[in-house]
Amino acid sequence: MKKLSHLLPPFAVTLLSAAILSACGAKDNGETVNTGDQPAPVSESITSAEPEAAKSSGRADAPELTDQYAKWRKQQIANVDYSISVALDDKNESFSGTVIADTKLAKALEQPLTIDFTGGRVESVAVDGKEVPFQYNDYFISIAPEHLKTGDNQIRITYSHPYSTDGSGLHRFQDPEDGNVYLYTHFEPYKANRFFPHFDQPDLKARYTVDVKAPADWQVVTTAREEKIEDTDDGYRHWHFPQTKKFSSYIFPLHAGPYKVWEDDADGIPLRLMARQTLAADVKPQDWFTFTQQSFEFFQDYFDIEYPFEKYDQVIVPDFTIGAMENVAAVTFNEGYVSRGDKTQAERQRLANVIAHEMAHMWFGDLVTMDWWNGLWLKESFATYMAYLALAENSEFDDVWENFYLRTKQWAYDSDELVTTHPIELPVANTAEAFSNFDGITYGKGGSVLRQLPFYLGKEEFRQGVRNYLKEHAYGNATLADFMGSLGDAAGKNLNQWTKAWLYQPGVNTIKAQFQCENNQITGLTITQTAPEDFPILRDQTIQLGIYRLEESSMVRVESLPVTYSGATTQVSNAVGLPCPQILNPNDEDWAYVKVTLDEQSVNQLSQHINAIESPFTRLMLWQNLFDSVLAAKMPLQEWIDFALANAEEEQNINVIRAISSHLQAAKAYLYRFDMPQEDRDDQLQQIEEYVWAQLNSAPAGSDEQKTWFDSFTEVAFSQEALNHAEKLLDGSLSIDGLEIDQDKRWQLIVLMNRYLHGNYAQLAEQELKQDNTDRARNSAISAKAIRPMAEAKRQWLDNILNNRDQFKLSQVKAAAGSLFPAEQLPLFEEFSDQVFTAITAVNSEADTLFNKAFVIALPIQCNPAAVDRYGQALADNPLLMPTLDKALRNRKQQTERCTAMSQLATSDN
Repeated sequence: MKKLSHLLPPFAVTLLSAAILSACGAKDNGETVNTGDQPAPVSESITSAEPEAAKSSGRADAPELTDQYAKWRKQQIANVDYSISVALDDKNESFSGTVIADTKLAKALEQPLTIDFTGGRVESVAVDGKEVPFQYNDYFISIAPEHLKTGDNQIRITYSHPYSTDGSGLHRFQDPEDGNVYLYTHFEPYKANRFFPHFDQPDLKARYTVDVKAPADWQVVTTAREEKIEDTDDGYRHWHFPQTKKFSSYIFPLHAGPYKVWEDDADGIPLRLMARQTLAADVKPQDWFTFTQQSFEFFQDYFDIEYPFEKYDQVIVPDFTIGAMENVAAVTFNEGYVSRGDKTQAERQRLANVIAHEMAHMWFGDLVTMDWWNGLWLKESFATYMAYLALAENSEFDDVWENFYLRTKQWAYDSDELVTTHPIELPVANTAEAFSNFDGITYGKGGSVLRQLPFYLGKEEFRQGVRNYLKEHAYGNATLADFMGSLGDAAGKNLNQWTKAWLYQPGVNTIKAQFQCENNQITGLTITQTAPEDFPILRDQTIQLGIYRLEESSMVRVESLPVTYSGATTQVSNAVGLPCPQILNPNDEDWAYVKVTLDEQSVNQLSQHINAIESPFTRLMLWQNLFDSVLAAKMPLQEWIDFALANAEEEQNINVIRAISSHLQAAKAYLYRFDMPQEDRDDQLQQIEEYVWAQLNSAPAGSDEQKTWFDSFTEVAFSQEALNHAEKLLDGSLSIDGLEIDQDKRWQLIVLMNRYLHGNYAQLAEQELKQDNTDRARNSAISAKAIRPMAEAKRQWLDNILNNRDQFKLSQVKAAAGSLFPAEQLPLFEEFSDQVFTAITAVNSEADTLFNKAFVIALPIQCNPAAVDRYGQALADNPLLMPTLDKALRNRKQQTERCTAMSQLATSDN
């Protein structure tokens, strides 16, 4: 599974002073422990608790599945396979089905057996052909022990269930353009039971035999290719699929609808790509197939295991709540990966990355699967790392690790600095908690730590360990202990201490390199390591020292030296005799997950020669850290703006430009949040706006740089002159050489004009909807309406979010919430803050994780002590929040505290 990059903080900012490796900010959201000699408790596949509580008291009447009950149920069920028969159509709001669960019980039951099934209707339950009484509480079906026997039981359940509209279960989408209906499944972590009744836990793997009745013009897709299609008398078709191999139910796929289909192959593996008909013209299938073929070529060689699932379908689906999902042999992708214009290279690389990420899961996640949701991080982190590795070694892209640093690593640092940070590996008590851990630790930090292992163990040793692990546990389940044991055996190292330090402890360390020189050569070099006060543990890690010197007009790396540091102090004897650095970068090329404090000489040289540094990667890391110092309230924002506007124009590397562009957008938002003189604010806003407009106009025609500055312009523009430019770009009376104002860019401009009530803003939105009636356009129109700085607009869309959400799809709720209170409209938020904070209790009571997360988008980051107190009071008033809502509110409180410190620094500087 992968989240959409543009739904994540694009440059998730942590707090650090001028240091070369730390964290970067979200766009406008914006004592040493003695580890001892005991091995890490990595053998616990669920938690240390035994399932005795489940045995003695049975299952609680609650929507989630607990780890204890899942473990108990696993002990009862020796084997299970499913036959699923469903009837689908394009007219009704629900579907019906029958499931036969061939269940082998290991022992006689002492309490009812429960079968997960949320929100449906159960028509009948039969065991071995005989109907039996059952209980159903809207969460699970219970069958009394006397109706089941040790050994084989055939459990047959006839049921119906509403189609979903929130992107989970079996989701139904009706295309507003042509009326066609499309269905797809999304189940992770615990939504497969919204499609069919079964034992919905990852360690109860099963084989699936499927048949589907569907409209005659529909394509039906699951893990296997169909073996027979029959026409029926009522104008439908009946699809029959052969039995699959064993895998967990959360990655079971069923997609159906009149999808457009493209076909290709990857060295004999049949490939299909699908999208709805009205989107098909914008899909570039050759990109998808090329990236898919390159990924297959890499992974089959790297894993030394042929692709295990025979065919490979990729289905681009609407209303998807995440980026993509690794359904077995039928992967789903968010339509956000389809652009209605030419993609930048960064966007093409994001597409290649998500294709590789999901494919890596076919082996690590689908072929071999975690026992329980505490292992979610491992499969996601592994796929994150492997996707970047695949692109770095077998694709057209030559800046893969820069993008890893810019996106994944920064998200990890940001998450690890939040008050809600957690160990990479941690107990997960129930399925509701599993969802709350889809974050920058799960993906970003885990991926960063796994990237360190090949440097620490050796690249070939790491690869051999992965191969051994996959071969040993194929079609089964495995634990963290299994994985780390396999790596350690391959490398000849005991990884217990490494595992305990890295995977069971949160927080990020900081290193500093100090050196002495004589006669222009190093005579001594020491690396010191420190830990945050809250998480005081020191770690071992391999870094690369980069030694830079000024040669003519360029700052060039003259030497590089791999070093493994350990403990508080590491003497680097191999550095003696190397050239004396003018700049010493202790984490050159970003091998390590660590912050770096530069020595004073390096800081001075960097500030003087930022544009002379030959390495774009080093420049990227520097720019990243300069803005980090702002977020850490170590550098006034105004000082950073002056530095950026004076130095950024010479930059030509697109990744550095992307970082600077994003930081300028964040700077604009912070200026509005700060308590500062209006004259000073307006002056700096104007400088940013004029700079971005100038860069947009001077960028090479049709370049990625030009597209990047256009996106930035639609965020920082605010003056009448800039809004006039936007209006003219929209109506065609103004053009910029090489810049195509495609349909998506048109909506960006319309949202901007609605944001400032410029021109015929409302009429433009309605007119655009008439010529672009796509669901993407409808979401953009909602954003345009919700973002208007008018009390009636805020009141209407708050009411829709809180009281009328059943009339809107989740994607529409998120579009409104994300546009309600941009930074310049915080005074307007004050009119509605009581309503918003009072609503927290009601939002929580609905126990809807996806809605919780959508609601929190509307809560703004502010920059004053009163706002900090308000978030604190909201948490105090609601001590029993769902995990996702509690986490989000605590993060908002901390982000508001940080912003308050930044504002106070800016004020004192003036």
